[in-house]
Amino acid sequence: MLFGINLRASGDATPYWELVERAAALEDEPTIEALEYPPHITLAKYADANPQELQAVVTDLSAMRPLKISFDRIGAFDPGFLILWASPKPHEGLLDLHNQVHTRIDPGRCKPPYRPDNWTPHCSIALRVADHHREAANRMVVADFTPFVLTFDVVDCVSSPPISVIAERALIG
Repeated sequence: MLFGINLRASGDATPYWELVERAAALEDEPTIEALEYPPHITLAKYADANPQELQAVVTDLSAMRPLKISFDRIGAFDPGFLILWASPKPHEGLLDLHNQVHTRIDPGRCKPPYRPDNWTPHCSIALRVADHHREAANRMVVADFTPFVLTFDVVDCVSSPPISVIAERALIG
């Protein structure tokens, strides 16, 4: 089981879901819709965590303000299969939230891709592009992109798979 701390968008996310729909056409099975979970940016992921410790971090972070984050391109990770994601423009508030998590929980306990100095902020749009759609996915990554903005106004901690919310708080700062 994995545990995560996420920043979530609870409001209108139509541009994001339209992008997810386009990316899902490149998968054998749509992965993001299958999560049944709103658009989010994962701040930290742990193989082992104390749920009470995660809940305390969520409570602390809820004092922060909601973040309006602009996405300006599509990126990809390739850990042996292609993952597509919307890339946020650099945002000081997002970096601060990420830092706040890692000042409260030892970053050495976090999965390496989410640790300070390794983290690439992203909002996934497809978790497993089919091999036979790899070229189309690469074209999508370099194609013209219409920027969009989402308001991230909830912080939560989850266990997965499947995603189960342990605690959530609105950002009220």
